[in-house]
Amino acid sequence: MIGFRVLASCLLFVAWPVLAADHATSPPGPPAIAVLVDGKTTTTLDHAALAALPRASVTAATHDEKPAQWQGVALEEIVHRAGVPEGTAMRGRAMARFVRVTGSDGYQVVFSAGELDPTFGNTQVILAEQKDGQTLSADGPYRLVVPGDKRAARWVRNVATIEVMDASTRPPG
Repeated sequence: MIGFRVLASCLLFVAWPVLAADHATSPPGPPAIAVLVDGKTTTTLDHAALAALPRASVTAATHDEKPAQWQGVALEEIVHRAGVPEGTAMRGRAMARFVRVTGSDGYQVVFSAGELDPTFGNTQVILAEQKDGQTLSADGPYRLVVPGDKRAARWVRNVATIEVMDASTRPPG
């Protein structure tokens, strides 16, 4: 049994640099956000897809940090392109929709569709990719920024999914 442990340790010692080098040269795939809408096919937003959308920026601070310039895409733009009505079309069942944003750690927050709509709540929410002109990296490539909130509890780090869900209790029609 001791001979087996010595042999296994020697093999691991010899193989470790090869395994470590292989892991270091294999970067993970590009980060992407899954966008799910009830009854529709899931779409994926990667860096290129987000870069093609209209840009938005806000100045905001989280917790005890000094205000920073955040750049990205308005969450309202993303959910509208996913099929959520806006403006005068935002009525009836559409008013019972909500948007759930989930980080890679499972942290979740919710916004009503009306809260995000520019003709109703007009709550400014940015899916940020940059802070003060620098690409985000410490807490993932995408962060939700909600400058109007008094607390930064809805500032989701490392956004992984954006879901549009129907909370209505009436049958369609």
